[in-house]
Amino acid sequence: MITGMMRYLFLWIVLSLFLAAPAAYGQFPGANRDNATPNPNESLSQLDVLLDTFQVFYFYADNPNQEAPFSDTTLGNYFRQYDPVRSRRLDYRHLGILGSAHEPIVWESPERQGFDIGLHQFDLYQIPAGSLRFYRLEKPFSTFDFTVGSEQADSYTKAVFSRNFANGLNFSLDYARITQFGANSQYPNQNNRNTAFTNGLWYQSSNGRYEGFFSLALNTIEQEDNGGVKNEPVLGGEFSSPSAAEVFLGDARTRHAHRELAYTQYYRFGGGADSLGNRSRAFTASHSISYKSSLYKFADDYNPLQDSFYVNFPVFLADPRGVRFYLQHRQLRNSFRLATFRLRKDGAAEAQRDLIEAGLVHTLHTLRQTSADSVLNNLFATARYRFNPSAKLLIDLRGQLGLLANAGDYKVSGELSFDFGKLGQLEVSGINQLNSPNLMQHRLFLATRPVYQNDFDKTLSTTLTARYRLPAIQASAEGRYHLLNNYIYFGTDGLPAQTGVPISVVQLMVEKNFNLFWNLHLDNLIALQQSSEEVLRLPAAYGKHSFYYAGKWFQVLNVRLGTDLRYQTAFQANYYNPVTGQFQLQGEEVPFYPALDAFFSMQVTRFRAFVRWENGTATLRDQFFYQVARYPHPRAVVRIGIDWRFLN
Repeated sequence: MITGMMRYLFLWIVLSLFLAAPAAYGQFPGANRDNATPNPNESLSQLDVLLDTFQVFYFYADNPNQEAPFSDTTLGNYFRQYDPVRSRRLDYRHLGILGSAHEPIVWESPERQGFDIGLHQFDLYQIPAGSLRFYRLEKPFSTFDFTVGSEQADSYTKAVFSRNFANGLNFSLDYARITQFGANSQYPNQNNRNTAFTNGLWYQSSNGRYEGFFSLALNTIEQEDNGGVKNEPVLGGEFSSPSAAEVFLGDARTRHAHRELAYTQYYRFGGGADSLGNRSRAFTASHSISYKSSLYKFADDYNPLQDSFYVNFPVFLADPRGVRFYLQHRQLRNSFRLATFRLRKDGAAEAQRDLIEAGLVHTLHTLRQTSADSVLNNLFATARYRFNPSAKLLIDLRGQLGLLANAGDYKVSGELSFDFGKLGQLEVSGINQLNSPNLMQHRLFLATRPVYQNDFDKTLSTTLTARYRLPAIQASAEGRYHLLNNYIYFGTDGLPAQTGVPISVVQLMVEKNFNLFWNLHLDNLIALQQSSEEVLRLPAAYGKHSFYYAGKWFQVLNVRLGTDLRYQTAFQANYYNPVTGQFQLQGEEVPFYPALDAFFSMQVTRFRAFVRWENGTATLRDQFFYQVARYPHPRAVVRIGIDWRFLN
């Protein structure tokens, strides 16, 4: 059996590397735009769909005993919101096109464990090994999604596949590819291609006591960087196309490449069921090892006639021949955990009634950078207590304490959830953490020359959250309070700075959905927020609303037809600096702009499709839509998308 498993493992690694081999850096998308041709790569009558998908459950390798049913088969709001920055409850903002750098609109305090590079502007487009879903199922299961924009080479492709094999093996695959080549619909030097290919094997012994999870993740980000728009195209004139705009950088490029191999294994004692089906307490010993190699590059051959970016940021032009950022980061991570838990049935899925866990996590980091190689060790002691006796009560407490290179860093968090039935649901949580500055806050080398090197204090942050939901009336209210000490930010000069003044952020999010007459619906979310200091600039209000008709045509076709509206109040939005890969302060105000999209979506059995007319407001207003300073969104465009689910 072990020999057969090793054959599967060897074949899996070879096929994964072959299928996901990225293009050479010299063939960066758009590098030869003049000559190249881009390669675009709930009804009773549908009860069978609901029953089939209800038998598919997913979980993650870090806790395989906590399952959730896969049920993404409806025309919910996230189906037509294909963009990862919008397919979420609280949107992010990006540089105007799919696949570009992003940050939250509603402030979130980032969570960390130890050393961090500090380049997270493309996180939503990646599938790390730890984020791969494994599936418990009886039949092979797959999904395919494809979205195309106004030009054939503006596309987004996603695929998920899982099936069982002999000898206790299950294979899972998750793939996503964003390709944006816009000759006319995008601004100059803004093409991108992001590829995420993650797959894994789940092995379970015949007696159920041993489980092993192999994961291989290949994530590549390739971006052209224009530094933003210097002069907007003339609206309604001869040069009204976005491609006619003048940008700050004409030939700058970014590439991030992450390669990760992970193996997590569990051995379980106890946990058997008696004659009545009641399970006894189980004990597990687990070990996880992962190796990750990350490469970060930024390159720009300086041209004084087209690179006006360096007039505003001369500190980054250390060498008049051009700007080069190169960093190779390798990490070897080992985690050991001991846990005890008891299982309970949650419908057809298995859930943990309780969990007590303690562990140690060691990570060896090696950095290779011109004139600045480094080696450091992180060691964290971790603990967790989770109590979930039923779907009505959840207590989840976690803690970690840093030793060695990050001695003194810590994070403690807690979550408490009550379900009062018809009276609603209450969720309360809190996080308190102390973190050392990340690498990009600490130092920056361009080629062989140091641009800055800082000795900042650690940042202490606290977040308290309370949310009350009333499903009976489709309403919820959530309040958050953040307190930041020694906050590090990037100033208007593009350089990091630290404020010693405590910063408080108060937030309120309110959601209310209305079922109107004649199958009409109005869904609403409004987020209010206020920061006590100018170094953390946020829109005072952000809102998104959907007004649509939902019904069934021809007795088999579920449809939605309507509009989506989103907006933020005017504020001094951050500017994205492609050299540092950071969102930084700037002095211009981004105006209020109500961005209106029109859509039609449909579903028949396991097939779904949508058509979207995005930023239709542009046809009514002589104004550009900004969420990030100097990076306008394209004018009105049409997108089409399909989603197909297969069983067997």
